[in-house]
Amino acid sequence: MPRRSSLSYRDALRLLAPGSTRIAETDKVVNAGILGAGALSHGAALALLGPKNALMQLVRDATGNQAGRIRASGGKAYYELLEASHTVLALSAFFDGFRDEVGPGFDRLELTDAEKVAMVPAERRRHTLPQEIDAGYFPLPSSVHGMDDTRRDVEAAYVTLYDATIAFCDGLAAWPAVRRGLDLTSLRSRVVARSMWHYEDRFDRLATDLPEFGFRMVRQAIEHNLVDNRKLTAEVTERLDALADLSRNLAGLAGPAAPEPDRLRESLDRLAGSLGAVFRQPLLRIKDIDFHLRLPTVERGFISPDFRVAEYDKRAAPERERWWEEQPRSGDLVGFLSDYLTDPASLHRPLLVLGQPGAGKTLLTRVIAARLPANRFTAIVVPLRRMSGDTSPTEQIESAIEQLMDERIRWADLRRATSTTTVVVVFDGFDELVQVTGTAHSQYIDRVAEFQEAQWDLGYSVIPVITSRMLVMDRASVPQGTVLVRLEDLTDAQVTTWVSAVNGANEDRSGYRRLSARDLLSHGELARQPLLLTLLAIYYDEHRVEGPPDLGISRSDLFTGLLTAFIRRQIGEKAPGDLSQREREAREHRLRRDLAITAFAMFNRNRELVNRAALRDDLGCFGSGSGDGTRFELGDVLGPEQLVTAAFFVVYGPDDLQGEDARRTYEFLHATIGDFLIAEYVIGSLRELAELRRRTRTPAGFGYQLDTGQFRALLSHQPLVKREAVVGFARELSARHPEERGAIIETVAELLAEARQRGNVAGVDGYRPSPYDPVRLLAAYTANLVALAALVSPDGVRHTDLMDDETWVSTVRLWRAGLDEKGQLAMISWLGRDADGRITAERRRERRGETVSVAAEEARLLGDITTYGQLQAGARTWRGRQPDSFEAGRFHADLVSLATRRWPVPSLHQLILYDERSYRRLWERAVESPAAVSSTSATVLLECLAEDGAQLPREVVCGLTRVALDRLPRSVTAPPELIISCPYLIDEFPELLDSIGTPEDHAVLHALILRHGLDRLPAEYVPRVRAVLADIEGRLAELPLEDGVVSAEMAEQFAAARVDNRTALWLLMALSEYADLAWRKIRPGTMAALLAHRLPDEFLDETSLCRLLLDYLRAHDRVPADVTLTAAVDTLRVLAATDQGPAADAV
Repeated sequence: MPRRSSLSYRDALRLLAPGSTRIAETDKVVNAGILGAGALSHGAALALLGPKNALMQLVRDATGNQAGRIRASGGKAYYELLEASHTVLALSAFFDGFRDEVGPGFDRLELTDAEKVAMVPAERRRHTLPQEIDAGYFPLPSSVHGMDDTRRDVEAAYVTLYDATIAFCDGLAAWPAVRRGLDLTSLRSRVVARSMWHYEDRFDRLATDLPEFGFRMVRQAIEHNLVDNRKLTAEVTERLDALADLSRNLAGLAGPAAPEPDRLRESLDRLAGSLGAVFRQPLLRIKDIDFHLRLPTVERGFISPDFRVAEYDKRAAPERERWWEEQPRSGDLVGFLSDYLTDPASLHRPLLVLGQPGAGKTLLTRVIAARLPANRFTAIVVPLRRMSGDTSPTEQIESAIEQLMDERIRWADLRRATSTTTVVVVFDGFDELVQVTGTAHSQYIDRVAEFQEAQWDLGYSVIPVITSRMLVMDRASVPQGTVLVRLEDLTDAQVTTWVSAVNGANEDRSGYRRLSARDLLSHGELARQPLLLTLLAIYYDEHRVEGPPDLGISRSDLFTGLLTAFIRRQIGEKAPGDLSQREREAREHRLRRDLAITAFAMFNRNRELVNRAALRDDLGCFGSGSGDGTRFELGDVLGPEQLVTAAFFVVYGPDDLQGEDARRTYEFLHATIGDFLIAEYVIGSLRELAELRRRTRTPAGFGYQLDTGQFRALLSHQPLVKREAVVGFARELSARHPEERGAIIETVAELLAEARQRGNVAGVDGYRPSPYDPVRLLAAYTANLVALAALVSPDGVRHTDLMDDETWVSTVRLWRAGLDEKGQLAMISWLGRDADGRITAERRRERRGETVSVAAEEARLLGDITTYGQLQAGARTWRGRQPDSFEAGRFHADLVSLATRRWPVPSLHQLILYDERSYRRLWERAVESPAAVSSTSATVLLECLAEDGAQLPREVVCGLTRVALDRLPRSVTAPPELIISCPYLIDEFPELLDSIGTPEDHAVLHALILRHGLDRLPAEYVPRVRAVLADIEGRLAELPLEDGVVSAEMAEQFAAARVDNRTALWLLMALSEYADLAWRKIRPGTMAALLAHRLPDEFLDETSLCRLLLDYLRAHDRVPADVTLTAAVDTLRVLAATDQGPAADAV
């Protein structure tokens, strides 16, 4: 849902009319109304509403004249004024609508003594009218949900406000006379409708003055045809130049006067200017490579992709394709960004831009940063692959600026210099940070969100944009409400436009054969992502003489062909003199291997880049480049790292100067290319070793005769399964030669057999991309060999085909001893054991929030069923937490033993003595050593007492309850069953009763339990429990529902409470997660009653309701022939009429 305003009505007025004496006077009235009714004078409460009142005149002045102030503001003040204008607009529209429908009698309403009492909230009662007014209730127009949802939520807010207003008026002396002339049966619908007319009219007028509001209207008009005012739409669209240009949209917002120039301001201007350089660069940046195919510049060739957008909540699964398919698709990225960047909610949550590898996330965010007008925004791009994950966001921002400009600017200075603009920080490559560090930085997005909120509290506006591949999102902690954008594959039309731009860039090239969009699109997904589309076009152009490539080429085929073409050209163009065919092939092979070594240089260091000195050392260890004598035209002899990086790299950092080797870094134009090179080298090497083994036909131990040192050296530092793309490429490459699988597995078995026998576990002397650790080297090497054996075999491989049982056990345990945390998690995530005992390589994704036990998964790989079952069961009793001492672990184990082994005797008044003694022993131990009781143990203990407390002595229950409460936070929620079974605890621990109903997402279930348990309580406790129950049931329409704690009986509970239609739908949606269990348990009469209390003009998601109702009717064998909502409701009505339970209201 759209974020509700954080501004109260008075705060909003203060922002729009600072210094107004009328607001100062009204503050006294409002404060009196909320804090105590005694200070209220005759009729003063209606100062909040009265149309003749000076405050309401001020509201009209504010809503009519704030556009100029908003346009001239900047930074935090700009967003606060936007929020304030909407809050005042929405609330003033309601009171004008209320007065319109009540008529002249409204002026006779005065405050009575009874209403003074009603102005003070009673314990556990809902908000009074002044509180409703001052609660910041109105939802803001949302960049995610759009104006249609905003209108529905404003309408729902008006319904709530109407009810509070009528309750307020009921205590006024003049109200009975006023209401006699009103049709109360339709007053609510008429007031809401009239208020919405005022709201939409004022919003439309405001949109003509403020593009910030116009963005939302035009976007809705374009995508959903929700705006009927065509003239207004045309006016706004004309001002925004048809939404064609993000910078023009946002530049139209004007802004505050430019600050006086100084050195820092000049540096920021240079920073903004440097971002614009992206438009002059080609779509694919590779230095020293002269493509035959000319690529257009970003300015001419960038294609704005389609996208899907959603808000992160507890049901979100952004790592899953199926979840994204349920989110709406949009093609108006400019409109969304214009909307988002002017949305006050964007200052309180990050924006995550997600996509598959090669989807264009980095380029897109750089284009966005370059498009932002400097008078409104200060854009900074932070490449996370070049940052330390242990540094704070502010330190990363400072480092990014220094790397770009060779100038250190402190964040505090930058923040002060940009106080009148909004700082947009692009944190590019969250996935690379996680891949490098494993789960160590899974909380990074939370840290960025905290940084953003801290800046807001200090008076500054910051909008973080974080890019990431989707694949790491299952390991990421994401704050609730975070906006997620997923980039979609290119459409046919977008590919056609892109091809047209490429053809235009090559139209004057001699002999150029125009590319055909139809030909490229025939390759399916290869033509749908920007990087792969570009490489496919280059591939087509490079092979234009040979004819078009096979339509069935895979990603690995594409990369193979491109590498071959580039390497041949590199050798042909850079090598001196004529080369024989044999020498040329040898050099091509050597360069291809050196490229793979370069990819390993990054991978084995857990980085996405490598500095020149390290790369030179690595290549030197493998004898690369020696004796080539390769020269450029200027006569300089190239080092091996220069020859390699000239082929396929982008260079960052300073120029190639003496002594700067450690600063100059290299990376592939895309990490996927490095992944392919690694997979190609590994599978190619295994095939060569298998062929050599076949030819020599030597028995086991052949490794002493064949040189496997280089292969071992490269595979002895990191598990390959850390990189999903490496696994995918390796699988594709091995699938090309299915006849060789058996020989490869036998070769892997031979390599494993001699892995522990070689004296040089490093493989190659001097090759140390990481500190020397023989245990880690052996662990990584054997892990990679086993993973490769499983990868090349579609049906998996038996461990006995690789080694004997004893060696298998020690090898798996070696991985845990030698691999880092991420390596261990990668191995247990990829390697599995099927029912036949085969080791398979298929990625298993954990459910969000699930804690993985490395020890348990290790037991699974070993086939140790007993240990696996015990560890898995034990881990679950800790509920995602861990013991902090051995003593706590032992206490918890004894508690779990009691919970699972006690003898239930519900028909007896007392527990069996053995179980009572077990409880007493736990009590004694807890008193002797309170630290032994963890918070998890305390929670489990209260749950056990809820079941057994009625059969235990009072002193034992009170003693154990005190132990538990002492080890739990103050906000703990006691099980309501404990109150019902042991009501005397209310006297001993009053806080237990007060805790019922918190947290809110459990409150509905708690109310249901209390309702069913009232008749079991002694009479003296019933009033106090009933008061708590009444409070919760009075808030049913406001309380959230959690899928995990819903019950079919809640349908009866909600129907009896007559909650509104929208809340009923939320309940049904929660129950639909358990449709196979829930629908048969809900009577038709209850279902009809649940849907009977539809509020006037209230939004109802008819598609969702229709689907739910059809599922419900199907469970009762009554599916209508016409699968529409009307037919479903009619069928339910007929079914309810024959129900044996109480008659249902009409639906």
